[in-house]
Amino acid sequence: MKATRYARRLLIATLAAALVAGAGLVEAPRAAVAAVAPRCTTGDTLTRYRTTADWYRSLLDTRYRLASSYAPRDLVSVSNAGVSGGGRIRRIALRDFTAMARAARIASAPFAVESAYRSYATQVATFWGWVSRAGFDRASLASARGGHSEHQLGTAVDLKTPGRAAPWRYADWGTTRAGAWLARNSWRYGWILSYPKGKSPGQTCYKYEPWHFRYVGRTIAGQIHAAGLAPREWLWRKGAMGTWTGGSPFPTPQPTPSPSPTPSPSASPRPEPTSTPTSEPTAEPTAPPTTEPTAEPTAPPTTEPTAAPAPDPEPTPVPATEPSASPERTPA
Repeated sequence: MKATRYARRLLIATLAAALVAGAGLVEAPRAAVAAVAPRCTTGDTLTRYRTTADWYRSLLDTRYRLASSYAPRDLVSVSNAGVSGGGRIRRIALRDFTAMARAARIASAPFAVESAYRSYATQVATFWGWVSRAGFDRASLASARGGHSEHQLGTAVDLKTPGRAAPWRYADWGTTRAGAWLARNSWRYGWILSYPKGKSPGQTCYKYEPWHFRYVGRTIAGQIHAAGLAPREWLWRKGAMGTWTGGSPFPTPQPTPSPSPTPSPSASPRPEPTSTPTSEPTAEPTAPPTTEPTAEPTAPPTTEPTAAPAPDPEPTPVPATEPSASPERTPA
């Protein structure tokens, strides 16, 4: 009987909780919401990780943005990577960008830079330029508003074929030699396609752009590639708007153990040779010489008494000297 009453109470409590949740009075678990990227909406909310040190985990889309004052201080010219075109990227991305450019040239798929870092003000002008050509709705799919662009991070580039037109002039720049090579290999060098085909615009908020690559470091780029996700999806799953669980963009260096020194064998002390001293025979003792008796002593001569010796002169007093001063200390 008691068990039946308990079961009834439990059932009533469960139904009541379900009705309250259905009415919107109970907040859905945050973990479940954060695990899936929400649908794209227009807004101006500051992204959670928004300092220059957060470049690899800053989530930017049509809702989340950087502050207008965000500006990296370590920008360098892309020409330092041996790449034609123009623009600047953060120094932290330069080494892998150089390696990617070198590998592309070896594969006969060289690329150039169409656009790189853009300040907040430059992005505002760029977006409204597109609005004037295509209208607000179409421009919002092809360009980001000020603060919402990955270009402001200093770790995003728009690439193109050297000496050719801008990549968006092509029907699909991803089918060119450079575009196809980058789609297959960029992640190996820490660069990832931000708006891939099949994920855009539904999961990325922007249309497919085969020329737009963002640097996230080789470790994270490899994880995004292996997961088959768009960067925005992966960032949401790893807590870009909550508690970050995506780790570091670079592998943790493992210390190289130093070999234990091999003790050198200590030399056994050699015994000192015991030399047997050779003793020479002692000479025979000689007999003491026989002395002849001396002649009779003569009387001592009578001598005049000598004058009393003069007293020793008084010792010359040594003048007292002042103690010498110690030398001054030389400043360290």
